[in-house]
Amino acid sequence: MPARFRSSFSSLKYSLAKAGLKISLDAYIGLIVLASLLSLEAAFSVSLIVTSFFMEVLSSFFVSFLVAVLGFAVAVGVCYLYPGFGISSRNRKIEANLPLIANFMSVLAGSGMPPERVIRSLGNVGDEFSVGEEARRIVADIELMGYDLNSALKNAALRSPSKKFGVLLDGIVATSHVGGDMGSYLRDEAGKYKKTRMQAMKGFLEGLSLIAEAYVSFMIALPLVLVIMLSVMGFIGGGSFIAGVDPHSLLLLVTFIVVPAGVGVMLLLVDSMTPPR
Repeated sequence: MPARFRSSFSSLKYSLAKAGLKISLDAYIGLIVLASLLSLEAAFSVSLIVTSFFMEVLSSFFVSFLVAVLGFAVAVGVCYLYPGFGISSRNRKIEANLPLIANFMSVLAGSGMPPERVIRSLGNVGDEFSVGEEARRIVADIELMGYDLNSALKNAALRSPSKKFGVLLDGIVATSHVGGDMGSYLRDEAGKYKKTRMQAMKGFLEGLSLIAEAYVSFMIALPLVLVIMLSVMGFIGGGSFIAGVDPHSLLLLVTFIVVPAGVGVMLLLVDSMTPPR
């Protein structure tokens, strides 16, 4: 693979590791090229078949070419951005569990367990906290790659999808270097993460109350008013029109399209705001 072409995707190297995608950079670049070429061919073929029924040959080829270029660009964009979605998802899950992670590690460290054993224990139960993969990678770096614990923790901090979890691992390394009390450090960090989590939940509840008020106003009260108004207009107005549409059609539009679509938007908004567990 040409070095100049490969360098265009160099930023993907760490993104793949942070997203937990077990694929090399060269293989992922090959996947991007394959997906984009298949999208190019599929978009051109489908567009050419469809447009040939109502366009001239040259116009059909021109439109199909534009659609194919658009399909190619969309495929490249989706493949390039896909690791970012994985990073965001894993980051939210890890940061939601950071108080539990720090508490778990502080209990083990406070009992006198060596840091390496703490990481091994975290690897055994880490899937409950969404960090099982990170902990097992640290153990693998020590056992298979021959790294010492501090080097393995530094590598894990670099490839962690969560900056806060990376800072926690760097703090463990720093505490180990200066000979500090690992249990006290982890307890302090657990307290900080707990306060941050409580503030996030408080903000979520405040936002949820605003959404509830908007839902009552726009999804319950307003549709009722519109239904009553349009029903009366249809009853007494008969042939009157609003924006070129008769009241009966507007009533059907509000009842079966506007209200369900609004409820769907509200649900998506609440789901996007809900902190992961």
